[in-house]
Amino acid sequence: MRFSHSILKYIVSAIMLLLSLSACDFVSFGDGVTGDNQNNDMAPLSLAVASNELAWTPWYFAEEKGLFNSSKIHYEINLISDSYQGTIDKFISKEVDAVAISNIDAVTQIVRRDIKVDVILITNNHQGNDAILLHEGADKTLTGKHIALVQYSARHYLLDRYLGRHQIPYDSVKIINTEEVEIPNKMVNKEVYGVVTQNPNIYKLVHSTSAKIIFDSRKIPHEIFDIIIVHRETLVEHPEFADVLLKAWFSVMKKLQGNRKGRVLDELANLANMSRQDYDEQLLSSPLNDTPLKAMIAIRDRRQLRKSMRHLRYFVERHALNGNKPFSSWVSYPGRTPALLHFNDKPLRRFISR
Repeated sequence: MRFSHSILKYIVSAIMLLLSLSACDFVSFGDGVTGDNQNNDMAPLSLAVASNELAWTPWYFAEEKGLFNSSKIHYEINLISDSYQGTIDKFISKEVDAVAISNIDAVTQIVRRDIKVDVILITNNHQGNDAILLHEGADKTLTGKHIALVQYSARHYLLDRYLGRHQIPYDSVKIINTEEVEIPNKMVNKEVYGVVTQNPNIYKLVHSTSAKIIFDSRKIPHEIFDIIIVHRETLVEHPEFADVLLKAWFSVMKKLQGNRKGRVLDELANLANMSRQDYDEQLLSSPLNDTPLKAMIAIRDRRQLRKSMRHLRYFVERHALNGNKPFSSWVSYPGRTPALLHFNDKPLRRFISR
């Protein structure tokens, strides 16, 4: 039997991961961080999740099915729904303890404010979930053109990557900072030359207008992905909060692999206010880390994470988002001293060991 290089790489990574896990001490929780939960019964904690992000509908399914409840860990978990930017604002102001966010926004909005957070889960990758769309027949050089997008977001990052690859001067494109919800109108009414947006806007524009995709996140694999971040001080005080969130996520993922997968997908599509067909098609652009092993491989892949963050560093520095602060102090990886944004694999290690 012949295996493709990618399959062999995955199998080797999985074997090495399992071997490393067997040698780990799972008593500690967090890099150099310990916590005591003896007096934290029914501690109210919260996770903010944008209501219009398709790949995050499993969190709403988990809430609906009571999957945040646990007979062993007594936390009162509140799922906070808002617009995407609204959830980020709540996290910044510490109204919520955790938030679902893209890696790009975690750096450009959270880290730049010197907020210490831990990444406990990479939920999904963007593989076509973000795209540059132009009107049919438009010149792809974009020089001197007006492009609507959310400034300093993952979509802005995508545009920069396109311009860099095609050697188009970054300052030759005129950015129109536009809320995501307003993007379709800008395109339909031809107020701009093009837009950079994400699903479900991409799906709607491609299927209802003559808009054409000239570049999407499939061209920069593993550079844009979604994560769950927790305030580090919260994780120190309530270490098992991560356990609850991981248990809820993977409980839903397990249902998506069982005999009732179709029924669960129907419910998820309903939560996203989509038909099942639309949901299935768009979910392909945001493949989920649907097993603990996949999630562990993703968060421990230091080589890939460093590569992704190197491109993000160029974006941050190009737009002077870090002021005079060195980007090297912003991000750290498993096994290292935690920086402002720390990819912390210990919650997953603990979860897998149980």
